[in-house]
Amino acid sequence: MTLIEYYLRDLQQIADGSRLPPEGIALTEDEPMRRAAQLQEQIQAMGIAEFVRRCATQDGEVLEQSIYDEFKPEDLMATLNALTSQASEQDEEPEDAPPKIDEPDGPRNAYEVLLDCCCLDEKLLYYLIDVLKRNAEEEFQKLALVTARKAFTQHDFLYWFATLQDRSTQEELICVTIMDACLDRLASEGQTELIAALISGDQTTFELFRCEAPELQHLPDATFEWFENNYLAKLYPIRYMLKFNGIKFPTEVTP
Repeated sequence: MTLIEYYLRDLQQIADGSRLPPEGIALTEDEPMRRAAQLQEQIQAMGIAEFVRRCATQDGEVLEQSIYDEFKPEDLMATLNALTSQASEQDEEPEDAPPKIDEPDGPRNAYEVLLDCCCLDEKLLYYLIDVLKRNAEEEFQKLALVTARKAFTQHDFLYWFATLQDRSTQEELICVTIMDACLDRLASEGQTELIAALISGDQTTFELFRCEAPELQHLPDATFEWFENNYLAKLYPIRYMLKFNGIKFPTEVTP
């Protein structure tokens, strides 16, 4: 295995809860998206190579020095493509039965696992966005195989993402509807920096915005806690990021 393969394996195991974080990484968040962001920030601070070294130490292993010497950060995407090609060959399906999933795998379904893994590394998140923008179906399914160990179509993934609020509480539905409308208005006004600050969860920005936004001024329940619990703590910021990048969401399930 290459260092990047160790890296992706360890990331996934921490994301799905089958591995504890190694020494030097302290995760205090319980919500998956916030936990992933917290992990990503700490890995970036110590470096991928050091992260893998600490995970190996945690397992009682000492990896060969050549694995570290051969590592180049720019090889991340190349290694991912190699891994996905291998996974695609191993999980090959008949041409008349395209790979897909329809039902969740449990508390955290395969779609969420894909998003969690991509959010752990900024390059992977941008790669996901690029794949979806190009409608590169084969590349998307390879990415799904590597991150979620499941194969599913872009259409099914985006339809599930588009209908998140349909499976939410009434309070969450109200929050998502209002905040998406606010963000759409800001996008039409070209206020990209304000959008970025809001979906990143900056409390001061939200509280200042709330005092000026006509959608929120007369809504007493629209506190930062309301925004945090019903929008930020879910997958809606990532969904809006995809929408902002011009990715279209289907309105119907696969025929």
